[in-house]
Formats: sequence, structure tokens, C-alpha cells
Amino acid sequence: MPMDGFTLSFMQRELRNTLLGGRVDKVNQPERDALVLLIRSGGNHKLLLSANANQARAQITAQSYENPAEPPMFCMLMRKHLMGSRIVEIEQISGDRILAITFDCLDEMGYHVRRTLYLEIMGRHSNLTLVDESGTIIDAIRHVNAEMSRVRTVLPGGTYQLPPQPDKLTPDTLTPETLRERLAPLTCALNKGLMECVAGMASVCSREVCAQIGIAASTPIPELDLDVVVPKLCDFFVHLQPSPVTLYDDAGLALDFFPFPYHTYTLENQKSMPTLSAAMDDFYLGRDLRMRMQQKGASLQKHVKSALERTEKKKAIMLETLRNSDKTEQNRIYGDLLTANLHLIEKGAEKVTVMNYYDPECKDVTIPISARLAPAQNAQHYYKKYRKAKVAEQYATEQLVTIERDLQILENAMEDLEKCENSTDLAEIRYVLTEAGFVRPDASQRKQKGKKLQEGKPYRFTAPDGTLIEVGKNSLQNDRLTLHARGNETWLHAQNIPGSHVIIRTEEDPSDETLLYACKLATYYSKGRNHPQQAIDYTKRKYVKKAAGSPAGLVTYINFKTAIIGLTPEDVAKIVKEASK
Repeated sequence: MPMDGFTLSFMQRELRNTLLGGRVDKVNQPERDALVLLIRSGGNHKLLLSANANQARAQITAQSYENPAEPPMFCMLMRKHLMGSRIVEIEQISGDRILAITFDCLDEMGYHVRRTLYLEIMGRHSNLTLVDESGTIIDAIRHVNAEMSRVRTVLPGGTYQLPPQPDKLTPDTLTPETLRERLAPLTCALNKGLMECVAGMASVCSREVCAQIGIAASTPIPELDLDVVVPKLCDFFVHLQPSPVTLYDDAGLALDFFPFPYHTYTLENQKSMPTLSAAMDDFYLGRDLRMRMQQKGASLQKHVKSALERTEKKKAIMLETLRNSDKTEQNRIYGDLLTANLHLIEKGAEKVTVMNYYDPECKDVTIPISARLAPAQNAQHYYKKYRKAKVAEQYATEQLVTIERDLQILENAMEDLEKCENSTDLAEIRYVLTEAGFVRPDASQRKQKGKKLQEGKPYRFTAPDGTLIEVGKNSLQNDRLTLHARGNETWLHAQNIPGSHVIIRTEEDPSDETLLYACKLATYYSKGRNHPQQAIDYTKRKYVKKAAGSPAGLVTYINFKTAIIGLTPEDVAKIVKEASK
């Protein structure tokens, strides 16, 4: 769920208990809208502060993030001000989605100064801003000028102003008197009334509060006895203790996280977690990486999609040319018949009927001709059309071979982009497309010209009997995985569609359980993952060959067997969970 003010209040307490007094040892900016601070406080803790439009949040994370080769300017500035500082306060502003972390730092002269980092969790307006003691903005991860917002600018050197604060009560300062005073004039449902009166209440949260006190969320406020309901609400907020959970679906995939068990969801599907940060890690595990790589690969995906459309149109044209091959031969026959019957063609005629000696029954055929051309010129006109069509037919036949190869490269790339986990994986796909001429080299490729491309790592899975199974994420990895495998290791691939190469890392015949698991992996990491019956071919690696000069990932194989596989939601959940480890 998006981090509302109510959930942030639990996170603020968790961060305060864990990080207060801690020392900032490292500052990294893995993404343009996220900071990771390594805090030493009774151990090492990674504090993630994300201003991402879709999943802005603050938490202690166990996830690893890939840092850019050159840190951004904002990161360098944060290092200058925060490295070696200590956290002296972590507070939530007015129960809203704003977290303020205050650091005790040393300035250039060695004097102690205070710096405050504000995380504003506001959807696409989310931001991360460092402010000095006088309230002057040192810098922000997202600059907002007057053209972008008439209400509030966020620029270095300007005065920091908090976002407009709604006139609402905060959960920790509620009293029966103040809450009753706010609710009494309202005529809406109770859950909507809570959202209007209490800061930090999202729709999901307000419905849950109603469920916790045993009142239907849709009940209109005028129908309630506020003398009974209001004390229950206040008592709920006062005595509420954190008990974080992760919500799973029936297949075992994490759907959401809550600061305490939510009665509006099936309690059996909620797993207790040691901290709210751990619950969030469980939910976001792998999602962050996939989303980031989708963003980074969006431009490349657009290029691939456009190239696919162009190539498919070209294929359609070439096939149409071949379909017209009957007409090509007809032009030659008409030329021959006209040459043999020039004496029968009358001046100014637009057609001539002659005997077709190419027909076994020698039937007559009527040939259209031009009245403006001489008889011999009409014959040459048909010969010219024949030669032109014949050249086009030969060209189409040759082009179709190249087009089929290009389609395989592009379809594989489209499939591979969904498997990207880091910049190395993305760079490998870009390299394949660049080598094939579909994409121009980017700045990083030009810098690394002549240098060896960094090799990405395949997925690694463990079969039920402990056997290692490896799965390539893209064409280059497929090549390396297959060509470096031992001869008697088992190789698998989805039949006749783009997909990953899968290797069972044992030269002995794999057990039925291991083979079935590998087939499921080959199905999931292919274009046929959603097909109820996908054919998976498997054979020994020694029967897999790669033709000289063939594109990356394209092989031929013999002596194979085929299994028909369908994935259940449980299979998908298990694979996703294993891949995220």
C-alpha cells in the first residue's frame, strides 16, 4: 500500500528507536530519486529514503542496491554535509506524510551545526530536501520552480516551506472532545469522516479502523451514537501497538504490508514480521529492481517495438511478392506467345487472342496489349515485367532469411527486457541489439569501446533434490550458459518461441522432480509462460549446436524429448520468490 501518514507514524517510531544517535558512515544514491544512508547504531543499518512517485517511503532495508559508477551531484552534496554526522531527531510533521530527520554535523570550520532532511511522500510530488539551521534549502533531489508550482518552489538557496497542512487532528493527540466536535457536523459515512478529520488516514486505513472498533465503515455518522463511538476510536488510537504483517495471496505472493493485522483482509494470509521495515522488504523484494529496470529499459523497449513493427511489415511485403510468383511466370508466357504471333496483332488493338501452346489442351488465351505500342514492344513489355518480378522474387527470398533472423533477435530482446535485474543485464541486451544494427551505441558503450563487456549472472535455482539449475536472462547469457556447459548436462528450452536456455548442472540423468522443476523454469522464462500447455524440449548439451556467425542465443539441437508443461499460480509464486533471493 502507499505509505500514508498513519503507517508513517509507525515507521517514525521504528526508525527513532533503531537509529537515534547513530552515525552516518556512507551515503549512496542508487537511483535519481532515492538515497541510502548506512547508519552505525548498535550495528549497521541501511536507511532507504525514496521519493519515487509510485513507491515513496522510508525504511530500514536489507536489500542491496546497485550504485552508479559516478555518484550524482546530489549524492556528493549529501556526502559533504552528512558523512560522519549523527542522527539527533526523527519526527513526523503533523501526522502527515512528511518525515524530518535532523543530523548533528560539522561544518568546514569544525563547528557543530544542524541539518534537516525532509522526506515528503506525496505521489508524483514526492521530494527529499536538505535544509540548514536557518531554514535555507541546501539542495533537493527534485527541483521545483515557479513554472512547475505556483504554490511552493523548492530550489537551492530558497527558504524551505512545508507543504500546505490540512486542518486535521493527529492520531497521537486525539481526545474524545476534539474528535466529537469534528465528527458531529458531518453527514458522510464514518470512514470518510475519519479521512476528513484525522491526519494520515488513507481509505484502506480508515475502513480498517472502523472494523477494529466493530462498526460498518459505510454507516452514516448521523446514525451513530457518537458518545459511544468516539471513546472507542480514541481508545483504539491510544492503545494501538505495532505488530507488523505482510499480506500474501493464496499463491504465496506478497500483496501488501500493514503496521498491525488488518481485519478487513483474511487474517490467515497475513504473516507476522519482526519489524515494519522487514514487512516492507518482503513486499518490495524484487519489485524495486524490476520497476527500475523497466524504467531504464523503456527507451530500449520502444526501439525494439518499433523495429519489430518495421520488420514485420517488411516480412508481409516480401511474402506478398512471393505470393504473386504465378503472375510472374504468366508475364513470361504472354511475352513468348506475343513474339510467336506478332503477325496476328492488328494495329490499334487492345487485346489479342492466340493459341496457348503452354496449355496441355492448347486452349486460346486473350492477352491485353497497349494500342500505343508496336507488337514487338508489347512482347518486350511483358518480358520486362517478368524480369523485374523475377529479381524482386529472388530478393524477397533472400530477404526473408534475414528478416526471420532479425525477428528472432528482436523477439528475444523483447522477452529478455522483462528479465533485467541490473544495469549489466540491460547493457548485454543493448550490446546484442547494437551489434545487429538495431540500436546506436550509447555514451557508455562508446566509452567502453575496446573493453570487455561486463558479464551478467544467470538466475540460479535449487531443485528439490539440491541440484543446481541455471537460467539465462538474455541472449548473451544463454550463449555463455549453453556453450560452457558440460556435454552430458541437460539442456532445456521452450519449443519454437523466445525463451531462456536452462541447464541442469549434473551430468547424471536428473530425477523426475528436478526435470519437472527445470521444465517449469523453462516455461516461466519464455514467451509461453501464460499458455496452459507449453511444449518444452530437453536434451543433452552435447546435442546442442551453434552455427558459425549465427546471432547470440540461437542454436539448433537434435535427439530431444518434449514435455508439455502448464504453470499453476503456486508454481509462479515459488519461482518469483526463488528468483528474488
